[in-house]
Amino acid sequence: MNPVTDKAYVATFEGISVISGVAGGGYLNTGDMPVDVAVNTVTNKIYVSEIGGKVTAVDAATNAMTSVAVGAEPYLLRVNESTNKIYVGVKDGVTIINGATLATSFVALAGGAQDIVVNPVTGKAYVLSGGSIKVIGANGTVVGDHIVGAAGVLALAINPATNKVYATTSVRYGPSLLVIDGTSDTTTSTIPSSKRLGIVAVNPATNRIYVATDSTSSSGGIIVFDGVTQAETATITTDTTVKAVVVNHTNNKIYVPTYNGGTTVIDGRTNSHYAVYTGSLPVAAAVNTTTDRVYVVSYGRASVGIIDATVERPVKNDFNGDGFADVLARDASGVLWLYPGDGTGGWLTRVQVGQGWNVMTALVAPGDFNGDGNADVLARDGGGLLWLYPGTGSGEWMPRVQVGAGWAGMTAIESVGDFNGDTFVDVAARTASGVLWVYRGNGYGGWLPPLQVGTGWNGMSEITGVGDFNGDGAPDVVARDGGGVLWLYPGNGSGGWLQQRWTGSSWNGLDSLVGPGDFNGDGQSDILARNSAGELWLYAGTGGTVWPTASRVGTGWGGMTAIL
Repeated sequence: MNPVTDKAYVATFEGISVISGVAGGGYLNTGDMPVDVAVNTVTNKIYVSEIGGKVTAVDAATNAMTSVAVGAEPYLLRVNESTNKIYVGVKDGVTIINGATLATSFVALAGGAQDIVVNPVTGKAYVLSGGSIKVIGANGTVVGDHIVGAAGVLALAINPATNKVYATTSVRYGPSLLVIDGTSDTTTSTIPSSKRLGIVAVNPATNRIYVATDSTSSSGGIIVFDGVTQAETATITTDTTVKAVVVNHTNNKIYVPTYNGGTTVIDGRTNSHYAVYTGSLPVAAAVNTTTDRVYVVSYGRASVGIIDATVERPVKNDFNGDGFADVLARDASGVLWLYPGDGTGGWLTRVQVGQGWNVMTALVAPGDFNGDGNADVLARDGGGLLWLYPGTGSGEWMPRVQVGAGWAGMTAIESVGDFNGDTFVDVAARTASGVLWVYRGNGYGGWLPPLQVGTGWNGMSEITGVGDFNGDGAPDVVARDGGGVLWLYPGNGSGGWLQQRWTGSSWNGLDSLVGPGDFNGDGQSDILARNSAGELWLYAGTGGTVWPTASRVGTGWGGMTAIL
């Protein structure tokens, strides 16, 4: 990523694709198949390692190319912009290229180079070689060596502001985070962990260390360490294993692509987080620290997902425009009430926002259906007509608009968020025969052709869209079967499903399930459920595979004929 020119460079099987901002910016054919790519933002030079044993240096201004022989099986590329040196991991060591002259020197390492981090202040490079750490001084010779044990070290990161190097160690030698002083190149602290550790990254502006961890299940997570106290300050769960950790020190946000395709976005100030779907099997990620755009390469999609961190995440059920998720409820007389959420799992004073709604046989809160930035409502009347009630963002409605007919045969109509990944909110509807259809919104109050996404759903007594409940960036659905078992159907981000998951039994006592979005303000989608006694319970989503414990957030809801 070159934030100066706002261009991202992606190594593909055929060459280097150039992304300029959010659009295609061209293609570089450097010859042999690229393996890795790096940029010197000071000189505007691009370096491409290739399977033929060379690195191609590209002048990004003119696209002039020069090939440099570096040795067998070149892979990793790292640039020290202060010294204009390029470090290339090869089969049996590290080749160092002088960026000004393209002259090379070689440092032999029997274990090769699995990772390289450079300190632009001291000029040192730290190389993960065969599970140990080799320190290459500014003069290009090995000046230090850290051996934990065979294949003991897993990953490296450096904080040039404090001249500290961080390394994670394998379970075989006790999972831990090593703290290495960059002046003496000695280990000054060993912080043990009860979990397996992996990728590590540092925010030099806050002196926080972010370490990937995985569990015995398929979920993963991030442990946050304070660089001063060396204490753990937070653990953030991700739905699947972590594949990369990227830090933007300018806005204090951390981006964590995970295996299933969700990129978890962490606010470094509060550790609150949410996920954005960027494509399955991520293999690389980079951030433009100037524009706050994050680029995530998805091998599963053969694409690059781009997150614009300057765009506020929409709040699904924010009907009054205060930034917090709300709930709408219709009473037996047809009055529609707005229960404003306070952003922490509680309520503000309710407000009447309509009457005469008892003629409606289905009510749905899809989010922003017409693309004006405000939360809307869809309602089906007794004749099967579907109406859009556009929200104003201040707890009121603009004139309703008919957006469909023939919906009387649907036995369930539910919000499913952006189910197919086109950025527009969608609606799911079940026919009497049990076929489940997703009616794709077009982003401005209309429809694209529907997609059939399942059969046999007539055995479900409740179907509810719950947003991204498992934290992988894609919206999910929960459904209760006739035996009272509740199932989570995770969306795959592109109009299909991942493997359904059992979440609990004895749910027959709950007669209404609602997916309001993030009700308690922690960045995760939640579920509200009403029991036969009229109590409302909050199941606060945490992401990952663990089902949350419920807490009661209301009583006296038994008289409501619809909750959304």
